Amino acid sequence: MHISHEFSYTFTQIGFVSTLIFNLLFLYLTAFHIKKITGTYKLMVLIFTFIGIVFSAWELVARPFAHNYNKALIYFSLNSWLQEYPEFLQFAIILFASFYLVILAIIAVQFAFRYFTLCKPHLSKKFGGYGVIVWLLYSLISGFIYGGALGYFGYPDIYSDDYMSDVVEEWYNRTITSFPRFLIIPYAADGSVRWQNIDFLIVGVFILELQYAIIIYCGVRMHTILQKELQQQSIVNQKLQKQFFRALVVQTVVPTFLFVLPIAPFLIGPLLEPIIEIGMNFPTGWMYVILTIYSPIDTIAFMMIVQEYKKALREVFHPILPKRVKVMSELTMPTGPTSTSRAI
Repeated sequence: MHISHEFSYTFTQIGFVSTLIFNLLFLYLTAFHIKKITGTYKLMVLIFTFIGIVFSAWELVARPFAHNYNKALIYFSLNSWLQEYPEFLQFAIILFASFYLVILAIIAVQFAFRYFTLCKPHLSKKFGGYGVIVWLLYSLISGFIYGGALGYFGYPDIYSDDYMSDVVEEWYNRTITSFPRFLIIPYAADGSVRWQNIDFLIVGVFILELQYAIIIYCGVRMHTILQKELQQQSIVNQKLQKQFFRALVVQTVVPTFLFVLPIAPFLIGPLLEPIIEIGMNFPTGWMYVILTIYSPIDTIAFMMIVQEYKKALREVFHPILPKRVKVMSELTMPTGPTSTSRAI
């Protein structure tokens, strides 16, 4: 018995509401209560959080889903209230796919900025001013390349529709042509290579690996610096830098384990199907549904890791907290003079 794909919309709605609540709270705290995050990094954090809201909201419109069948992958929209506008829904699922790369590219930019802040402060200044336009364009272009490659190289043709038509009708009770869709089938019926679809895999893997290359290189270098050079700085600044580093690691690890690693076998599977000869026939669109919880998890983790957010939360919610909780919060708050550190 097939698990109803219609349940996916309920999870998407829950993910959007959670994202809206936590990200709006995070934006408010960062803009008006957080003092140690300033300048360019503050702008990066605010933009990243805002994009998380847009990403989650757009998923409600696009309703992306996917299905793997042997050597084929179909990526399509389950939206039923905009069926009269298939071209728009095709654009919607392309934009959704692009959003993920934009988010990952901004994480890579943040890693690069934190790395230069620690070891080459004069270069970190280039991320401000007109530099903001540069790294924003880099992030948007990364998403555009991925989404454009999907739209161009994955556009359906007669062979791809014929190959997946029976599967789609069996699982989703609709004809394949009724879905706004893109298909990746690396091999034709005679075993020859369909280079158009292979080109998408090449472009997609390249742009994805570029972001992870930046993240891994800067992450390893930052870890080395945090272990050595920060010992010369104040204890408070050491703690703050380590908190930012841990927050960036969480921002990378969560989508990697929620989406990239689980979906990788299904993206590569059609390419290796003639070699491994393992049949597949199941919906993989649930990976996109799981991704909806990324933004709230990321936001909560950031507020838990960076200690100043805990203090800000206590200040904001202190008037409405139960009396017992207020007393406990006051007992845990530092009462003596504290060290200060420069805003980052």
